[in-house]
Amino acid sequence: MTRAIPDGKNDYVIVRLSALCFFLSTIEFMIPRPLPFLRIGLANVPVMLAADMLPFRPFAALVALKLLGQGLVGGTLFSYVFLFSLAGTAASAAVTFALRRGLGKRVSFLGTSVAAAFASNATQLALARAFVFGEGIAFVAPPFLALGIVTGAALGFATNRFAARSRWYAGILSGTIPRLGAAGESDLAERMTRPSTPGSAASFARATRFACGLALTALILFVPAVAVKAALTLLAGTLLFAGGGRIRPLSALSISLGIVFFNLLSPFGRVILEPFGFPITAGALETGMKKALAVEGMLFASRWALSSGVSLPGRAGALMARITAFLSYLSGCRSKLDRKDLVGSVDAIMLGPE
Repeated sequence: MTRAIPDGKNDYVIVRLSALCFFLSTIEFMIPRPLPFLRIGLANVPVMLAADMLPFRPFAALVALKLLGQGLVGGTLFSYVFLFSLAGTAASAAVTFALRRGLGKRVSFLGTSVAAAFASNATQLALARAFVFGEGIAFVAPPFLALGIVTGAALGFATNRFAARSRWYAGILSGTIPRLGAAGESDLAERMTRPSTPGSAASFARATRFACGLALTALILFVPAVAVKAALTLLAGTLLFAGGGRIRPLSALSISLGIVFFNLLSPFGRVILEPFGFPITAGALETGMKKALAVEGMLFASRWALSSGVSLPGRAGALMARITAFLSYLSGCRSKLDRKDLVGSVDAIMLGPE
């Protein structure tokens, strides 16, 4: 299998696959999940394809842009969610690249996807044990790993089908890229990378919000008192709501209750209640409340800090602008998806507009 593409064309692949990552992440964000770090992994499909298309350094750049873009768009850059995403994505990407480059056609995308999902989930479970659930992770791990195998197999099967039929994928591997740009991509990218006037009020306001959000996130993470942590979380949620951000109270409450419950499975300290013979201890309850407030508070503060937009300098900023431009094109192509020929319609979209 040919995995080299012509010099100067790596950015084209990075732009399109990164935009596809963000698009799939947006779809996945709308799917309810019981744990803040639990994901189906739709955005890993472009990463698997990229392992065949890109050398290591551009592949690593794609993974980094995927992480950064998800953190910026989802507002999770300063939260536990981003830490889980960083660790899981790094483990998954490393396994994916090693398998696709080391074994090639001897391992299918299905096998690659299952192995990568297991690596990602195992890494995130280790972090969850340390930062969120403690010893109670033993009750979460089996279904979490099992779900990862199922979803990994499903995504791998879908990727196999796309790779077998895609003209765009075949064109990249053969060294011939059909189209180098989407209509309107360069114009939009130019507008997005155009620097704001130094010292302008808008630029100062964005920088101030970003700094305040970072400080608020640090306070929520490191302040030990539950009452203060709760007050800071309430402040972050209020700022987000006042700034036009959307808050899903039922989702936040269910996630918080889940974190507290799993911490109660490792009791320590004074027993407060014993409903149905189950001991609720002060130490476990306090620890669960602290972790739940930290998860939700950091997420609120991060989303508020990033809601005004962040401009990145240099090549990274230019790539992010092109990615956002193609993402805009992808978002407008949802009506072109054909359920009877999903692979063909997605392939046509990736080839670019005529």
